[in-house]
Amino acid sequence: MLEKRRSSSSVFNIPAKLPKKESILDKKIHFFGTQLTVGIVIGVFLALITIGLQCIAFFTPHWKEVSPITHSLYVDGVDALIRTEILIYFNSVHRFTRHSYGLFQRCEYLLDNATKLLIGHNEILHLGLNKQHKTCTKNFIPSYEDKNFNECHSLQYYRFCSKTGEKNFDISNDYLRATFDISLNSHLNINSISSCDCHYPTYIKACHVLGVIALISLSLTALLYGLFPFLKNRHQRLQVKCFGVLSSLFAMIFILSNLLTALNHLQYESTEYLTSIERHYKSSQIYKLSEDAKVSINRFLSSINIEIGYSTIIAWIAFILSIIDGILLMTTCKVTHYPEDIATLFSGIPSDSPRQISTVGNEEYKTLLEDNHY
Repeated sequence: MLEKRRSSSSVFNIPAKLPKKESILDKKIHFFGTQLTVGIVIGVFLALITIGLQCIAFFTPHWKEVSPITHSLYVDGVDALIRTEILIYFNSVHRFTRHSYGLFQRCEYLLDNATKLLIGHNEILHLGLNKQHKTCTKNFIPSYEDKNFNECHSLQYYRFCSKTGEKNFDISNDYLRATFDISLNSHLNINSISSCDCHYPTYIKACHVLGVIALISLSLTALLYGLFPFLKNRHQRLQVKCFGVLSSLFAMIFILSNLLTALNHLQYESTEYLTSIERHYKSSQIYKLSEDAKVSINRFLSSINIEIGYSTIIAWIAFILSIIDGILLMTTCKVTHYPEDIATLFSGIPSDSPRQISTVGNEEYKTLLEDNHY
């Protein structure tokens, strides 16, 4: 009777070892859950930082900085008409000002060594008389077809687009009346006015689209991976991870495309007034003037300094962070990180084989019974 009681008590005491295994398993599950949560929190936080940096770069007017190297531009060996156009443009726009350009705005800063300069017949640039040393407007440039070149191409029209930030070239505008020295009662060609407008450059419109898609992709990435820990179904987690990976890749691609598009047009705003002259004479098959315009543009570029601004640097930082964030989230958000899979990995036994589990349990019981019996 005593042996039977001992054997029976030992049988009842056999499962005492199993809770220890279950406690280790619970700790393992808790560890993986904590690791998953911390990784996702860091990843989503990096995604939000990337969104903030991308917004700063997107809306600040410092993608490129243009400043004069010299106060004298020498353009020899070209036609007098081209030389006059280049010199007037350089003296009135770049000689005493520094320019910064963004995807929405442009800013002009008067340099400390600015002196009196007569622009055309009416506009005078003088640092001592001008109280506003910084002027920011929309990054507009003249927009017209080549057939309207003679009507629309003028320095006044260019300055109107860059200074007023208005799309319509309306002669009733105060700036235009002061610049052109005309009255409202003047007889004007309505067709020529409507054909001369101000718009964002084509590449900037492309950057707007790319930038918006990049921001949407970054926001979607943060949202999807933020939802990941709250999903318990394996299929749902797999779907969310796939969409998160795609949105992260799209964000990287569009941020990089935006950067490359902007970097490929560093000289655009500074030379568009001059390249329009070259295009016009080339389309008119006046190749001598077209070549002279090309030579003058090269001389002009040698007299100014074009550098990338802090907006471009911030955009590059956002691109690098998007890569790091994507890798972190993809490696952290594993579909196997839920209790059933962790238990399977920890025990080394497939979760869909209950017979094998019961067999192993019976063999353990038999072994323990034999040990107690002896």
